[in-house]
Amino acid sequence: MKRFSTLAGIALFAGLSAGSAFADITLKDASEIVGSWQLETVSSSIKGPRIEENRTWEFRADGVIVTSGYNRHLKMNDVHEWKYQIVNGKISADDPGRPGRTIDYSVYEKTGDSMILKGGIEGFYFFKKR
Repeated sequence: MKRFSTLAGIALFAGLSAGSAFADITLKDASEIVGSWQLETVSSSIKGPRIEENRTWEFRADGVIVTSGYNRHLKMNDVHEWKYQIVNGKISADDPGRPGRTIDYSVYEKTGDSMILKGGIEGFYFFKKR
């Protein structure tokens, strides 16, 4: 019986620990992300292997995102510009090439000079403030 209660305690602790993982940060408005951010890496999971990037994402106060730098998919430098807005505390951006569709990102973690976005095509986007 004692062994059962120990296992039950471990299971309860594991369940509580899993529930205390990072919660997405709810944005009040765009002012919290406005500026230039260096996209350093992307990953399909928060602790998974990362793919190096060398792109700049500029969130403008007028609701436009400009991405620029080396595009590893196209294997060339490029610049793209599209609109975004904050909806229910998340970033909702136009999906380039798919009119009327959006790509949504939530802020997973943010400090003064770094930010992790969750969502989009890649999963997790790791930024440093420029």
